[in-house]
Amino acid sequence: MDSLNSLNIVAVISKRIKTLAVLVFAAAVISFGFSFLLKEKYKSTAVVYPVNMYQNSEESNSEQLLQYLLSEDVKDELAREFNLYEKYGIDTVSRKGGRALFSYVYQENVSISPTLYESIEIAVKDGDPAFAQKLNARLIVLTNQLIQRNKMHVIQQYLGNARTVLKATDHEMDSLDNEIKKIKNEYNIIDGKQQAKYLSKEAIKGNLSETQLKQSQGLKKNGEALKILSGKIKANLRGYGEMKVAYDKYLMDAQGNVDFILYVSKPSLPDKRCYPVRWIIVLVSSMSALLLGIVVILIKNREKIV
Repeated sequence: MDSLNSLNIVAVISKRIKTLAVLVFAAAVISFGFSFLLKEKYKSTAVVYPVNMYQNSEESNSEQLLQYLLSEDVKDELAREFNLYEKYGIDTVSRKGGRALFSYVYQENVSISPTLYESIEIAVKDGDPAFAQKLNARLIVLTNQLIQRNKMHVIQQYLGNARTVLKATDHEMDSLDNEIKKIKNEYNIIDGKQQAKYLSKEAIKGNLSETQLKQSQGLKKNGEALKILSGKIKANLRGYGEMKVAYDKYLMDAQGNVDFILYVSKPSLPDKRCYPVRWIIVLVSSMSALLLGIVVILIKNREKIV
């Protein structure tokens, strides 16, 4: 029964093949003509790579750059500089939902996506190829400036914290050094290790003077304290040196004009439209007309099919 129904369907359609052909041809001609009414768009593409980014989370450098490129701050600045609200015909003052509509249109014309190689591809579409290239280039520049401002804010915080640590460490080392000087001056100690050896020999011989006896007693009483104080100074010096290296790095970053975006491919000036793609429009329209025609024919001849 199923095979019989299938044969009936084929028979019905085959009798209307000329009608379907005319329908498909008409749809193709109409859609082809309609495609000329659509506004042409050109696509400027660029590929960029993140550099000098700080790894501060589980996000990769490319993911960080992607978030900056998609920033609302960058989008708003582009809208202001290029008057995009007027260009796209969107009134955000009196029209409710104007900003949401602008975001939708912006996303339709500006595409930002990661590649397989940890770089970011930026595609900007517009009816004017030169405008598309200019908007693409400015998007990258504004993103780089936003990263610079944010990084500078963080670096200034690092510098402030590093200065505080260096100042505290310096003050602590001065205090430790003063304690050592106080002990050494009180007992006339110059080189505790060498003096201890010499005084031990003299004590065995019984040749210690009153001054030397005081030195010997001072070394016995404060020798361990001097070692501890010296150890603290050495530890502070190591920490001070490490912090000074970090401070100098932050200072260099703060004083230098560091870029965070490297061009793999600069924004292109397109010479071929990306929209509309006429053959796709014609193909989709023709196939839709064909399917619709078949459905209508089958509905009209449903009694012959059963």
